[in-house]
Amino acid sequence: MEPHEQDTRDCLAIEDNMGALACLKKTVAKYAGSDVCKPKLVLLVQDGCVPCKEQIAKHKEDIEKGIITKVNISTVEGIAIAKRNNIEFIPFLLLLDCHDDLIERD
Repeated sequence: MEPHEQDTRDCLAIEDNMGALACLKKTVAKYAGSDVCKPKLVLLVQDGCVPCKEQIAKHKEDIEKGIITKVNISTVEGIAIAKRNNIEFIPFLLLLDCHDDLIERD
């Protein structure tokens, strides 16, 4: 098991959702420059969506730092991510691996 995989599992084991998210943000930032198949946080949004604007504002700092990637669901990438992971509603913050597969708690 790669170190980032163990770090991700450790974060997902945290029962408090905000604590788990804070841990995941640190893990994503820690491996940002790495060439390994690392986890990434993706915020799926859409133009004209009020809840999306709220989530973008909430995560503004992390988006600017590159810890969270904002992806419009209307783009080719957004459509592919939503379809691959059965996402039907936005906004949606996902933890994905390097193949854009959802990483979930065990």
